[in-house]
Amino acid sequence: MAYKKVDVIELVRDVSAAIDSDLYLRTAQDVQTTDAITHLRWATEELSVCIPNTHPFIKQGPSGPIAFCHNGGVARGDELTALIDEDLLAELEGDTDSEQYFAAFITALRRCNGDIVAAYQNLVKDLAPIRYTSVNALILTPNEVVVVCQHKPENRSPGLEADYYDLSWQSIAGMTSAWSSGVRPNVKNFNELANGTLLHIDSVTGEVATHEIG
Repeated sequence: MAYKKVDVIELVRDVSAAIDSDLYLRTAQDVQTTDAITHLRWATEELSVCIPNTHPFIKQGPSGPIAFCHNGGVARGDELTALIDEDLLAELEGDTDSEQYFAAFITALRRCNGDIVAAYQNLVKDLAPIRYTSVNALILTPNEVVVVCQHKPENRSPGLEADYYDLSWQSIAGMTSAWSSGVRPNVKNFNELANGTLLHIDSVTGEVATHEIG
């Protein structure tokens, strides 16, 4: 989990399953915040289950700290690392495609002067030749929360439900939440976040907007 504490982003990570994690339980019960993102990782690759490979990741963006979660898979290799600035490549902590994808996003963000929408529009084009199932993401900065829905249904594993990468969101009484399929199955009056779309939530004004990215 990553959450905002005044203008600082606090990061809480554990390698234990959430259902067994005292840290996750304490954080979920005790943290009071206006903005947060949470990722429950299903470690689908033969990668070490360790803190450096655990979401959320946090890196310095052009305008401050950024926390990032990813649900999906991106083929690792020269095509992906070519999208990452050398200093960010050298600073990678773990082995996951998710952290490399995050570094590629930071690189795109630098080239777009901190404009997240423009950065994603460019990044989706750059990722198009690379095989991926999904680059769905949750992003938290001191000023905004961003939810990215961008996946390729044709690459989804046949063992997954058809709606596995679907995302939904809802605003009630000034509070906006977004979630993956299966997390809140009985919610009424929600919005589907279309594939190829980014949801942007301004933490200061509460304004919510969607933007096409792919």
